[in-house]
This record gives sequence, C-alpha cells and structure tokens, in this order.
Amino acid sequence: MRHKPSPPKPDLVVLVIAFALIGMMATLGYQIGLYTSVERAPIAKQAVAPKDFGG
Repeated sequence: MRHKPSPPKPDLVVLVIAFALIGMMATLGYQIGLYTSVERAPIAKQAVAPKDFGG
C-alpha cells in the first residue's frame, strides 16, 4: 500500500508575518478613514498674553 504524499505545510514564520502585515494594513486603513472625515482645528494666530496667566 502506497502512502499519498502530503502537500507541504505552510511555514509558521510566513504565516505570522502575513498576519502581522494584514493587521497593520487594517489598522492603518481604519485610522486614515477615521481622520480624513474630521475637520481640522484652526491654528492659533496669536498666543495668549503672558499677563493673563496665573492667579
């Protein structure tokens, strides 16, 4: 009786790297989608006068 040759098993390191890359791309895509729809706060043109600080 002959045994069927089993297909080669995927390398564990390649699977971990692929999983990490997919996770990083998903995270980056989520952050880009989250922050592209947010209006940016205006940049201050003048700082508060120093005398207004303190109490």
